[in-house]
Amino acid sequence: AAHCANEEGKFWEYHNILYNNWTGENNGWASSENLFKFAKEIGLNTDNFSECMLEARYQDLIIASNNDAKALGLDGTPGFFIIGPDNEVTRISGAQPYDVFKRIFDSELNK
Repeated sequence: AAHCANEEGKFWEYHNILYNNWTGENNGWASSENLFKFAKEIGLNTDNFSECMLEARYQDLIIASNNDAKALGLDGTPGFFIIGPDNEVTRISGAQPYDVFKRIFDSELNK
């Protein structure tokens, strides 16, 4: 849906309305009805948005992105890679508190 919004230069507006209305996983917050409601709220051309969604215009891109994330070992968003001075990579998947990052950064800086 955000890729379809990007066709009108409103990727970030759509991204923001999605996440501002997020109510958790698997509860219908991203239903077709809500996705179209959000498109209308930010002033997208709903006919163009609807056509883009019905055609699944960006499905291949999304599948490829998901496959890339899986290949990199990411299973949530956001995802981070911290590369230490020894080129060792620490992967962080999902939202984490500040303390998780601080512990990793401190450890890497002390190598």
